[in-house]
Amino acid sequence: MRMNTLDITPTPRILRTLGEIPFQTWQCIAELIDNAIDAYLSDTDGEETDRRITVNWSNDTVGAANRTIEIVDAAGGMSIDQLQDAVRAGYTSNDPFNNLGLFGVGFNISTARLGEETTIISTRRGDADWVGVKIDFQQLIDSKRFDAPIIRKTKNDPNECGTKITIGRIKSGILTELSTKEAEIRRRLELVYAPLLSERDITITVKNKQLRPQMHCAWSESRYVRYNNQNVPARINIDRVLGSALFDVIRNRYLTPDEAEEYYAAQQEGHAFPSHIVEREKRLTGWLGIQRYADPNDFGIDFIRNGRKILISDKSLFQYENPFTLQKNLQYPLELGTSVGGRIVGELNVDYLIPTYQKNDFDRADISWIQTVEAICGTGPFLPKARKDLGFTEPNTSPLCLLVNAYRRVDKGTKCLFAPNDLAKQYAAEFRKGSRDYIDDTKWWKAAQEEDQKSHTGGNRTTEVNTGDTPSDDISDYLGGGTSGSAEGTATAGTDNGAGSSPANGETASNGQESQETFETSTMDDLLRRSNPIQQLTGKNYRFGRGYPLNVRAYELSSGEIKYKGERRACFFQSSGIDCDFVYDPTHPLLSQYPITPQMLLLQYLSEKLKARDTLPDIVAVYAELVAVTMEDARIDRQALQDRASSAFELLREKLSSALRNSPEDVVRCIHESSGEVEETVANIVQSNPSLLNAFQNCAAEGYDAIEYVPPKTLYRLVDRFPDKVLDGKALATPYIAISLSDDNATRRAREDSKDRVLSYIKDTLRVIAGYNTQRVQKNELTRASLSVDFLIKELNS
Repeated sequence: MRMNTLDITPTPRILRTLGEIPFQTWQCIAELIDNAIDAYLSDTDGEETDRRITVNWSNDTVGAANRTIEIVDAAGGMSIDQLQDAVRAGYTSNDPFNNLGLFGVGFNISTARLGEETTIISTRRGDADWVGVKIDFQQLIDSKRFDAPIIRKTKNDPNECGTKITIGRIKSGILTELSTKEAEIRRRLELVYAPLLSERDITITVKNKQLRPQMHCAWSESRYVRYNNQNVPARINIDRVLGSALFDVIRNRYLTPDEAEEYYAAQQEGHAFPSHIVEREKRLTGWLGIQRYADPNDFGIDFIRNGRKILISDKSLFQYENPFTLQKNLQYPLELGTSVGGRIVGELNVDYLIPTYQKNDFDRADISWIQTVEAICGTGPFLPKARKDLGFTEPNTSPLCLLVNAYRRVDKGTKCLFAPNDLAKQYAAEFRKGSRDYIDDTKWWKAAQEEDQKSHTGGNRTTEVNTGDTPSDDISDYLGGGTSGSAEGTATAGTDNGAGSSPANGETASNGQESQETFETSTMDDLLRRSNPIQQLTGKNYRFGRGYPLNVRAYELSSGEIKYKGERRACFFQSSGIDCDFVYDPTHPLLSQYPITPQMLLLQYLSEKLKARDTLPDIVAVYAELVAVTMEDARIDRQALQDRASSAFELLREKLSSALRNSPEDVVRCIHESSGEVEETVANIVQSNPSLLNAFQNCAAEGYDAIEYVPPKTLYRLVDRFPDKVLDGKALATPYIAISLSDDNATRRAREDSKDRVLSYIKDTLRVIAGYNTQRVQKNELTRASLSVDFLIKELNS
C-alpha cells in the first residue's frame, strides 16, 4: 500500500536538544521569572496578594546530585489543562503585545539548559491540591513517548495559590556558575528588570536578597549646556507615535505594506480584520540624557519592552552607516573616547517591537525598528562635518544628534556639564548604594563649579558663595570691631610684622610673657566661618585596606590665615574615628609657590592616620595606594594626553573655521604656502569630500572648507598669520587688538608677546599629537605638555 504522508513527529530527545541552545544562566532564570510576572499582571480578577517571586538554589554544602533550583510565585496559579499547555514546547497563549513570555519555548529551553529534571506544580485559590508534572528527559527518551506523570500534593491552606518550578540534576557547568557568579547574576537581573521593579508592585528575591532596580545616574532635566545659541537640557523626554500597522498574531510579525493592503481593501468593503490580524499603534516613549560620569563601556541606550530591558547600554545608534560605501563610522564618543569614554544614556519603551527568542535583540530588518532608529537619530550622520561631506544641507534636529553635538566634549566645568571623572565615578558608587546625599546631582554640580572657579581664579581662591549653611544675620560679620574679627585681625597683622618670633634686640614682652598673638592657634569653628566647602576633596572616597573608608570634609580658607601657636600654617587637620576635617589656605607659600596641591597635603595626613590605624611599617606604601585611588585624573598618561591634545585641536579647527570664514581666499592661499601640508590636505579631501578638490587646488574662495581637512600644523600657521581675526575671543581668548598702549612700538611688542604665548600652547600640543621619538619621556616634559593642553583648552572654552 502506497503512503501519502510520513509521520515526522520528533522524538523526546528534542527536549534535551533545546538545552543546547546558547542561553546564559541568568537568561534561563529570567525566562522563568518572565512567566511569573505575566501570571501576576494577567491576574486582574484575583484578590490582593504579595506579588513576590522567589528564586533560590542549593548551597555548596549540598551534594551536587541533590542540588536544585527553585522559582516560586504566588500568582493565580493554573489548572491541569493550563499546566499541560504551559510545558508543551511551542505552545503559547500569551498576548504578543503585553506579555514578556512570547514564543512558547522559553520554559523548555531554560529548564533543559539548567538541568535534566524539572518538576512544576501549581494551584489556584480554592483548589484542594497542588497539581503538576515531572519531566525527566532520560525517562522520556527511553520510553520514546512524550508522556509525563502527573503529581499531586495536599494543600494546607485552601486559599493558597501560585506556581513552583523545581529543577534537579543540575548540569555541572551551571553548578559552577551559580556558585561563582551569584552577584553577577543578581546584578544582571537588577538591570533587566529595573523598570518593573521601580514602577510595578512586584518583588523579586534571588538567594534571599531582594533585587533593587539599577537606575541611571544621570543629570537632572534642569541642567543644560549651550549649543548653537540654544539651551540643550541634560535630559530629553520622548513621546512619539510612529504610525500604526497590522500585526499577524500567528506569525508574530508586522505585515509588509503589500500584505496589509489586502486587509485594508477588504475593510473598505465592510469586512472586519481576521481574529489573528490586529492594528496596532507604534508609540515610542522614554528619555535620552547625560550620565553624571563618563566611561569607555558604561554608557548607551536601554530598549525596554513591557517593562523588561531587551537591549542594555546599546551603542549601535552611535554609528552611522554610509549608504554609498556601507562603511560604519563611529560618531560618539570621539573626543577622549578611548580613555574617558561616553556619557549618553537613556531608556526607550518600545513595546511595539518584537524581540528575538533569546530576548537580547530585535529584528533590525523590520520596518518598525527602522522607524524607531529614524525617530531617535534623524536622517544622516550627527556631526556637522560628516553631514556636509555627504551633502546633507538640512540640520539634524533629532534628540540623539542634539545630545551628541552638545555634550560630546568632556572639558571639566559647567560649560560641558562635567565634573572631574574619577570623583564623579566615586560619587556614582555612592548613588548606587542609595546614599541619600548622592541621589540628586548637587554634588556633581558643585564639583563642576569648582573647576570653573579654578579656571577663573587660577586655583588660588574659589568664588565665595553663600551656601546657606551658616547664619548671615550677625552684624559683626559686616562691621569691623567685633570680638572675633578684632582678634583675627590682630593675629594676622602680628604675623605679617614678624611678631611670631622673639622680639628684636633680645627684649622680652612686658611682664615676661609672650603676646597673645604669638600663641594664637586657629580652631575648627573659627576656620569654618572663614572657609568654603570644597566638594572635590569631600566624601567617603578614601578607602584603604579592609577598614571603613575615611569620611573627609574639606574646606578652602577664604580670608585670614591658619595659625598654630602664632605661626602661619598651610593647612589644618583634625579627625575623630573615620570623620576627618581638612582646611587649607591657598595663599600660603607652600601651596602658591611650590608644585604641591591641597590634595597632596590631605593624603599625607590620611596616610599617617591609616598607618597608625592598621599598624603598618611604611607610610609611603599607604600614600601610594591613596594616590592611585583618588588622583586618577591627575595621572599623566601618554595615551590619555594624546587623546586630550587631539580633542583640543578638533575644537581649535571648529573655532578657526568659524572665525576665518569672512576671509576665504586669504586662508586658502595661506594653506597653499606649504607644499607638504597641501599634499596631506589633498589626500584627506580625496578620501572624504572629492567635490571640494578642484576649488581648493585652484585657490578659489569655494575651497575654504578645506580647512576641515588640513593637518594640525596648518592650524598653527593660521593662528600665526591671522591673529587679528582669531584672537580677542573670536576663536581664542588671548587679547590682541584689545591691547592698546600709548606707544605704538610698545603696543606691537605686547601684541606679539600675547600671540606668542598662545602659539607656545599650540606648539606643545602639536608635539603631543605627533608623538615622541623616544620610548621614555621625562615626567617634566609630559607635565609641561599636559599643562599646555589644559591652557589651550581654557583659551578655546573662555
